[in-house]
Amino acid sequence: MSDDQLLQVFIEEANDILTDLDTNLIELEDNPHDQDLINQIFRSFHTLKGSASLTGLTKIADFVHHAEDLLDRVRNGELEINSDIINLLLKVHDLVEDMVKEVTTSGFEVDNGEVEEVESSLKYFLDHDTPSQIGTQDEASEIEGEQIYKIKLKFNQELFATGTDPIMLLEELAELGEVIDSNINLTKVPEIYNLDPEKCHLNITVMLKTEEPQEEIEEVFVFVEFDNEIEITNVTDHFSDDLDVSLADKLTGEILVERGIVDEEDIEEALSQQHKLGDLLEKSGKVSKEQVNKVVQEQQKSKEVKEKSTIKVDTDKLEDLMNSMAELVISQSKVRELIKNKADLSSNIEIDNALDEVDKKVRGLQEEVMNTRMIPIGSTFMRFKRLVRDLSQEQGKEINLKIKGKETELDKTVIEEIGDPLKHMIRNSIDHGIEMPDEREMQGKSRTGTITLNAYHKEGKVVIEIKDDGRGLNKDKILEKAQENGLVEPDEELKDREIYQLIMEPGFSTSEEITETSGRGVGMDVVKSNIEKLRGSVKISSEEGEGTTFKLKLPLTLAIIDGMKVKIGDEYFIIPLNSIVEFIQPFARQLKTVEGKGEVVKIRDKYVILSRLSNLLDVEADVSDPTEGIVIIVHDEGREICLLVDEILGQQQAVIKSLEDNYTYVEGLSGAAILGDGNVAMILDIATIINMAFR
Repeated sequence: MSDDQLLQVFIEEANDILTDLDTNLIELEDNPHDQDLINQIFRSFHTLKGSASLTGLTKIADFVHHAEDLLDRVRNGELEINSDIINLLLKVHDLVEDMVKEVTTSGFEVDNGEVEEVESSLKYFLDHDTPSQIGTQDEASEIEGEQIYKIKLKFNQELFATGTDPIMLLEELAELGEVIDSNINLTKVPEIYNLDPEKCHLNITVMLKTEEPQEEIEEVFVFVEFDNEIEITNVTDHFSDDLDVSLADKLTGEILVERGIVDEEDIEEALSQQHKLGDLLEKSGKVSKEQVNKVVQEQQKSKEVKEKSTIKVDTDKLEDLMNSMAELVISQSKVRELIKNKADLSSNIEIDNALDEVDKKVRGLQEEVMNTRMIPIGSTFMRFKRLVRDLSQEQGKEINLKIKGKETELDKTVIEEIGDPLKHMIRNSIDHGIEMPDEREMQGKSRTGTITLNAYHKEGKVVIEIKDDGRGLNKDKILEKAQENGLVEPDEELKDREIYQLIMEPGFSTSEEITETSGRGVGMDVVKSNIEKLRGSVKISSEEGEGTTFKLKLPLTLAIIDGMKVKIGDEYFIIPLNSIVEFIQPFARQLKTVEGKGEVVKIRDKYVILSRLSNLLDVEADVSDPTEGIVIIVHDEGREICLLVDEILGQQQAVIKSLEDNYTYVEGLSGAAILGDGNVAMILDIATIINMAFR
């Protein structure tokens, strides 16, 4: 592994660690006596230090080392967690984050004037004792007791090229406890004339006695676990006093195999006599039958347990895989179109069945590829705990952030793009929604305001809600401001939901106060624009004095869509399947013209507005009479309209191409797709189409 690759690994892992640290430190502030959480934070700093040191980033390593020492004193019960320590550790987090960003952009560490100041604060806590209320390490040791771990290390031959020294790993293990036995298997080392000194041929087995949890041992190998075979097993129960079996006896068979004296088959044959040995021990009165059975069962379980393995994949490789999958979908469509034009599928059942089978296989493959890109939204949500904490302290407010649905998954690209819009909406709720504690108390509310983040799947999309229990939106003030800005005519009548949506218009603001987090030229219109670029929508609901809810609807993925292909004149369009309610060819008696609404279609017991898609998109249609065309009923957020098209061509799986990247933004369209016959179809943005129809 080159220095650049090693640096890239550090940057990726450091960012992951810093994200977890930010969340865990905020949680520790609420749960200062959580020993598991303290240990987890300590391990994060320890890993960060080791990674920086291995990469040669000594400034980061030395700085983090002080924080690690502070956490070690907390773990040992010499210091108690309080707001000062939390603030200090968060400051360490922020400075390290800045240093990592600098390394990312320049490749070098840069001195930060604040680092020395924070180091002085860390040293102050390290030099002054504070009574602890979180328990002592001795108490924890009494509970945990000493454990014995068997650690098998099979190193990759390229280990030395990564800058890793096996001796260094063994020394780190020794710091965790007592190495009570070790064995090096030399059978894989080639003859001297074939020996490459830059290759590693070592397989090592270590028995470690320690009071530290297994996670601490795993941390030693965190930077080599993906390229090497690391197996850590707690074997404490196998060394019980009941059987009085020595360590040397336990290792004998394994050592004989590793040294090439016997093979595994010989050992298996010998072990087949195990029950006879148990019978002998039982008859001699040395052990009970239950003890023998217990040991046999434990041995059997140890054979059955297989550790689940994971592998890290470069994001670019996932992008390439997704692009290849998209091209496969296009090629599949071309093949079907070609065969359809060249052969009569109705008379050739075998070809038709084969095509259906290919369709199923491609769809299955597509779903698997898509799943590799799906990640839970929880990590994004958890980042906002720090934001809410800091802003509420700055403004003297008391705010609690509730998080729901953090296991909800969506495409990695979507998650990366929604971070900033969500942050702006949360800031907006803090600045303008949640009241000051005294004001809330006067209104009969709890002094602590609540912002709730929630995510869930609905109708093939992901819905994200940002809800606060603050003062709500003042619709009269919004309407007045909109009229002043010329967004609304003075005599124009709007529904409440339409008034609330006005705050998403460019340049709109009712705030008379500029804060650090809003009123700086980046308005809610930017939030709306960013969400719409993701083919999503934002809806606002509010009740004055009760609070406001922002509801975002986003696609699960930005890559492939299932739709219905339709034709208007010479143009092709794709309507997302999850937006379609039904389609009909209406009778003349179902068509009416209603004052104030225009053309409507009577569908069962209700009238639905009829919109000619050709008029909305300025396309020349072949059909003007709805009874001769097809009417498709589509819906979004409880609203329905009928769209008139010339004909329906069938279901189409389409690879989405961005119009903005390749051409320009067109209202009512969310993208384009290449069809199997080479034609281009426009993909409809149904939410926008419905808005256009209701104007």
